[in-house]
Amino acid sequence: MQVRTILLNRNVLEDGAIEADALRRYLAERGVLLVNVMSSPGAGKTTTLVSLISRLSPLRVGVMEADIDSDVDAVTVARATGV
Repeated sequence: MQVRTILLNRNVLEDGAIEADALRRYLAERGVLLVNVMSSPGAGKTTTLVSLISRLSPLRVGVMEADIDSDVDAVTVARATGV
């Protein structure tokens, strides 16, 4: 079996980093704070969000759900907070 080496002359994450920097600048210019909450299932993310959203009133809060398997958490947050 022959081993081949392919040299990459750029960071494979570079495009994502450029997009992330642009998004950070865009949001900062508008006074928007974006927080990414990730952890294992059952860690308490949804419970924490519901509690936090309730405490942040009267600030405007939005939630973007990215669970590809179900909308259970999104529905829970919406029902509990109206967000």
